Amino acid sequence: MLHLVLTQTNNDYVSIPLVYIEVIVLMLGAFSIGYFFAYYYQKSKYVKRISNLRQKLSEQAGVDIEDPNLEETLPDEDIQIAAKAKKKRFAQDELDKTRTELDFERIGYASYEDADDLQKIIGIGPYTEEKLNTIGIYTFDQISKFNTRDIEIVTERIQFFPDRIVNDNWVAKAKLLQETKQQIKLRRDRNVRMKKA
Repeated sequence: MLHLVLTQTNNDYVSIPLVYIEVIVLMLGAFSIGYFFAYYYQKSKYVKRISNLRQKLSEQAGVDIEDPNLEETLPDEDIQIAAKAKKKRFAQDELDKTRTELDFERIGYASYEDADDLQKIIGIGPYTEEKLNTIGIYTFDQISKFNTRDIEIVTERIQFFPDRIVNDNWVAKAKLLQETKQQIKLRRDRNVRMKKA
């Protein structure tokens, strides 16, 4: 077996088999190739999306987004106000699209004031909860009433992994959390009535 001699100390040799070095080099090469392919795949995926959004924005606002002097012509306050307005308009458009597709008459309407902590459902993190709120989903009760079509629409709208909602069993967990919430509310109401009596 081939060995690479690193140092010589008091007639003791420290050696590393050449195979280990080859394996390390191959692993670094594989990592680099995978990293760059993933980077360019993600970049190409979002470049098209960004250009479409820029085009929509310029059509709606009547402003040339590509203008390099745009930020210089607007004061800082106007830029912030415009950015907030764009974000609000985008969120409202998403909500309108979802409302035409999702059957809110069946699953129920909710608002920020009614919101439950959706992160109690395993599989929903802060980002996913924010996306759900953007499309009008705020409560356990709403999620507990999802059917297959609703799950497909929500998955598409929040850009979630396909079948993740089914695999993480959101509907059953939401039903359980909704029942627990109702039981706690009933106990509270009962305690309040008992204190009054």
